Amino acid sequence: MNKKLYTACGAAAIALVACSDDNGRLVGTSVEPNTIGELSSSSVDTPSSSSFDAREGDLWNPSAGGFSLNVARYAAKLPANAKADGHWTLESDAEKGGTSSVVWPTDLVGVQDERTVVESCDGICGTVSLAKHSLTYNPFAGVGFTLAKDDNGKPVPVDVTDWEGVCITYESEAAPALELDLGDSVNALLGEALPAVALSKTVTTGPVTKCFKWSDFKYPAWIAAVAGVPEYWLENSGEKAAKQLVAFRFVISASPGEYKFNIKSLGTLADFQANQGESSSSAEPAVVNPADLWDGAAGDKTVKTGLYADDSWKSLAKGKWYDYTDQNSSFGWWKYKAYDDHNGFYFEQVIDECGGLCSSVKLVGTAEVDPVALFGFQLVNNESGVVKAVDITNWNGVCVTYKTDIPIVLDLDPVSLEVDFDTASAGFVVEEDDYEIYKWPSVTLPVTSGESTMCYAWDDFKQAYLDKVPNGEKYKTTVENVLKRVVTIRFIITGKAGDKGNFFLKALGTNRK
Repeated sequence: MNKKLYTACGAAAIALVACSDDNGRLVGTSVEPNTIGELSSSSVDTPSSSSFDAREGDLWNPSAGGFSLNVARYAAKLPANAKADGHWTLESDAEKGGTSSVVWPTDLVGVQDERTVVESCDGICGTVSLAKHSLTYNPFAGVGFTLAKDDNGKPVPVDVTDWEGVCITYESEAAPALELDLGDSVNALLGEALPAVALSKTVTTGPVTKCFKWSDFKYPAWIAAVAGVPEYWLENSGEKAAKQLVAFRFVISASPGEYKFNIKSLGTLADFQANQGESSSSAEPAVVNPADLWDGAAGDKTVKTGLYADDSWKSLAKGKWYDYTDQNSSFGWWKYKAYDDHNGFYFEQVIDECGGLCSSVKLVGTAEVDPVALFGFQLVNNESGVVKAVDITNWNGVCVTYKTDIPIVLDLDPVSLEVDFDTASAGFVVEEDDYEIYKWPSVTLPVTSGESTMCYAWDDFKQAYLDKVPNGEKYKTTVENVLKRVVTIRFIITGKAGDKGNFFLKALGTNRK
């Protein structure tokens, strides 16, 4: 649902459903190309995605007085009789049954145009207020822009191949996605599974800038369940979308709640690379679907825990997967595999089968203690095969690419003594072992509607469940202390007896910038 920001809604909280455009959603073309142009054979010398100091975007630079996108910069590429648009619009889940909205700064009540927002924020800023209502998946909202419109005001597709990709400078309290909108007709053919890239939430004190090639834009994994997708669209999704792009979206999809964002500039990758050649500064890798620790799709059998280790434990790093249940709950998929309980050979089979770790989970327990099933990986085994605690502070956090319909708690499990594998994995190294899963700093991976990447800085990890632990105060510590003696990183599924669900873990990465 789209509406230019200069439409007055008369309130600081502009509910998207209440500000609908007369023309409804963007309209695209249903005509597929008769010819498929050959992709350029030249390679890009910079990384697939890059992180660097904020710079002036050639498409939109509010600090230089830009209020709408400068898509006319490439006017020669516009279709006949089409006029460049580039005005910021709103996006939400309103037409899907959600009630999400964007709340502008409170001093913008009665805002008359996008100029007011841009001048106030030195960008496009607001608070995404996400509410599910009747949705069965995470709600979403955000902003975007249409590239061009015809004489009747209808959006038309534009070939932006020569942009080579995009660069965005932004701040966000939740992990956004950049989506390539192909118009209603093509979007429907794809089952709304639009080519997209995942951005990390910003964990620094200022904006970050990320660049992406068109080839970085991929379909979400759930497009495999969409029937009747034309063969043309099954491969090279980003490059093909760039040939007939209708609109560009910056969307936040997360658990219900409020998340602030600010888009500071937008530019083409072609312009960035040209300027980079004139600059002495170098680009650093960005965090985009990170898998530097473990890539299930690539068949990694263990986690590369020693990747950034110092010499004191680098050679001992193992990254071996394990699981544990309370003897009642179970991992359904894994239990069909032939395995050796202590050596974990079944994880290799599961990874080969799923391209990651996948399972169904059923929780069975008693009234006294909540049921639990967990899996995780060890950081280190010493020369005797005994689990050892190590310092992983320099990871700066973790990123997880996954899909789940049941919440999963990700925690850092420390001990002060070396213990054997069974003891460490079962969590019997501290008092009140029935409550051990609640003691340590953790984050919760939210339920997703499709494959998602979530990045967390270490300071996101909190001891949120100490109130469940008898004498919980005696376990109170800081994440900084825990990071210096981590034994395992665990994925914990707990709840009430009878709860069940499915999950898929695809990749793990550090949050190093």
